Amino acid sequence: MKQSSAERDSPRSLDVLILPAFAAEDFALPDDEDAPSELDYWVDAYDFEREVRVPGANAPVYVTDHGVGVTPTGMGKVEAATTLTALLAAPELDLSDAYFVTAGVAGAPPNVATLGAVFLADAVVDWDLKHRWSDGGGPGADETRPIDLLKYRPRDYVYRLNDDLVESALNVAEGVELAADEEASAYCQRYDEATARSSPFVGVGATVCGDEFWHGRALAEQVEWLVERYDAGVYVTSEMEDFGTASALARFGALDRYLSVRGVVNFDRPAPGETPRESMDDGGLALELGLENAFRVASGIVDHLASRSA
Repeated sequence: MKQSSAERDSPRSLDVLILPAFAAEDFALPDDEDAPSELDYWVDAYDFEREVRVPGANAPVYVTDHGVGVTPTGMGKVEAATTLTALLAAPELDLSDAYFVTAGVAGAPPNVATLGAVFLADAVVDWDLKHRWSDGGGPGADETRPIDLLKYRPRDYVYRLNDDLVESALNVAEGVELAADEEASAYCQRYDEATARSSPFVGVGATVCGDEFWHGRALAEQVEWLVERYDAGVYVTSEMEDFGTASALARFGALDRYLSVRGVVNFDRPAPGETPRESMDDGGLALELGLENAFRVASGIVDHLASRSA
C-alpha cells in the first residue's frame, strides 16, 4: 500500500508495543544449529504491514494497521534500556498512550514454578546493583551472606508495577490454554518440589533482572534474600531485560502501562544429586515450551489491551 507524504511524515501511533528480547539474527551459531527467536511467534501470527526504523533501536518496529507493534529490544539491561529510550524519544512513533508488554522466557525456582509455567511480574528487582564480598564482609558482617544492599544507593532498586493492570492481565491469562510437553514433564520429575512436578500454570510474582546467567542453589538463596530486603514479595522468575525496560519507561512516565510476561524454560538450580554445571549441560532448557506458552498468554493480553484501546 502506497503511503501519502502526510502519512510518512506523521508519527505512527501505537496502542500496544510488544517487546521480545531477541530474534534469530541476534545470535551467531553454527550453520547446522537453529537460532531461537522470541520475535518469530509474533511475526507468524500477526499482520505487520509496515516497519518503522528508529535510530538507536536494536531493530525496526513492525506495526499492524490496528495499532499493534513489535520489536526485539536486544538481550540484557543495556540493550533493553537503550532501545526503549530510543523508541520513547522517537518522532517517528507516538507511544503516549501505548501499553508495553515484555514477552519472553525466564528461569524460575522449582518451589514456585514448573517448566512451561507463565508468570506476570508485579515487581521488577535489579540483581546487579549491590555489594558482594569475597571474604564474608569483614568484622560485624553476616559471614554466611556474601552480598548486601548497596550502601550509597539513592533508592531501592525495585520497580512495582501497576496492580490494576497486572490483575486485569491475569484475568485474561487465566483463561488461556497452556501447552504441555512430555519431555519437559519427565525432566521436572527429577525435582522434589511438588510445584516443579505440576502441569504448566499462570502466576504472578517478582522478576529478578541481571546481566549474568547465574545457576545454583546458593545464588538462588542470595536472590531470595535481596528480594525480601526490598519487600518485593516472592521472586518467581529471573531474566536479563526487564529492569532496563522499566527504567526507561519510568523516566518517560510510562511505567504504569507496562506488563512483563515470562515463560519458564529452566529451573534456577540443579536437581538433587547434580552440580550446577551438570544441570545446565544435561538439559532442563524447555525453550520451545516456554516460548509457546509465553506467546499464548502474552498474545491474549495484547489482543485484550488493543481492543480496550480501540
